[in-house]
Amino acid sequence: MANCEFLEKCPIFQKCQAGLLDKIFIRYYCEGYKLELCARRILKKSGKEVPATLLPSGENIEKN
Repeated sequence: MANCEFLEKCPIFQKCQAGLLDKIFIRYYCEGYKLELCARRILKKSGKEVPATLLPSGENIEKN
C-alpha cells in the first residue's frame, strides 16, 4: 500500500512522528489500510480546508 500523498505537510503526521500523538494514526491512516478513510485526506482531496485539529479518524483534538 502506498503512503498518503499529503504526509510531508500534514501537521498531525508531524505530531505523531514527534511522539505528541499516538503513532497508531501513522500505521493505520497514513501508511495503512485506513488510508482511504482518513478524514484529513478526504477533505484535502476535495479541495476543502482541513482544520489543524482534525485527526485522521474524524475526531478533533484541542489546539495546543
